[in-house]
Amino acid sequence: MVWTIVIVGLILLFIVIAITKVKINCQYRHNQDDDLLEVIVTIWKIKVYTFSAPIIKIDSDSATILVEEEQEIAGVQSKKKLPITPELILGKLRWLRDFIDHVIGLHKIVRRFLKKVSVNKFTWHTDIGVGDAAYTAQLAGAVWTLKGSIIGMIGNTMRIKLMPKLSITPQFQAVVSHTYFSCIFSFRIGHAIVAGLMLLRHWKRRPKFERPSSSVQKNM
Repeated sequence: MVWTIVIVGLILLFIVIAITKVKINCQYRHNQDDDLLEVIVTIWKIKVYTFSAPIIKIDSDSATILVEEEQEIAGVQSKKKLPITPELILGKLRWLRDFIDHVIGLHKIVRRFLKKVSVNKFTWHTDIGVGDAAYTAQLAGAVWTLKGSIIGMIGNTMRIKLMPKLSITPQFQAVVSHTYFSCIFSFRIGHAIVAGLMLLRHWKRRPKFERPSSSVQKNM
């Protein structure tokens, strides 16, 4: 009798965890030279992870982006400076390309999981101007094209619940660079578990894949 209650309890607990939604709120603000990137992960309206990069500095001499980031996991805070160089970005992109090539069917697993992801909010407002009316108009058109392409890609891979709010305000007589981006999306833990198990199965079928060595990363 006791074991029956324990088993039933475990089954109910697994069901609750599987149907639990994870909500991720991403926000980015850019105002001339000021930037702020925030990511908040909540489960049952409880913040389980927060990430904030309030300062992004560019060192023109070394072509390095310095990001001061703050993280909080289960109430534990940490701060660090992260240098991002072109070599580091290229190295990560090469590793990601090799990873995708290594795992056959990875794109199918990702697309199947993304179909279960709901986009609950998507807002992207931009004020832009380069001081010249003609160039500003061309740039505004290019940004509209970029935003439309991104929305199309998201609509083809995820479920958009509400109509995205997009705007571009060209400033023809001034040099302006303002951007506000906000996106809230959610998925169930059960769908993430299934995707992880499928990825693990594909991973085991392939030869051993090695991450870039620490020495290579240091050289980057």
